[in-house]
Amino acid sequence: MPLRLSSVVATTVGLIAAVPIVSPAQRPVHEIQIEAKKFEFTPAVIEVTAGEQVRLVLHSTDTTHGFQIKDLKLDLEIPKSGKSVTAEFTAPPPGRYAVACSNVCGRGHRQMKAALVSVAAQRSNTNH
Repeated sequence: MPLRLSSVVATTVGLIAAVPIVSPAQRPVHEIQIEAKKFEFTPAVIEVTAGEQVRLVLHSTDTTHGFQIKDLKLDLEIPKSGKSVTAEFTAPPPGRYAVACSNVCGRGHRQMKAALVSVAAQRSNTNH
């Protein structure tokens, strides 16, 4: 029995439709909770993978703080109300990026620092 062109097209379209296409908006987001308090950020080292989508969720347990990563042009105010603020971005190239409190929060303000560490994505090894 000869195969009709319409059957081939329908089968091909069905195969193409079955392959998921992941748009940037559908990529998984690496969400990290960060606590600010006099005079520290927890965690003090924030590790991300270069190129991944990152969401930082920040809240303060005491007073108003800032969260600044100058190299990424990121500067947020974290209110003292305990209400969370978020920042979403694509993780930068591998490296260590300084984080500082950008809102004077008391005598230890200048020591309120952390680091965003971006690591290279692991390549999957398909050779066994």
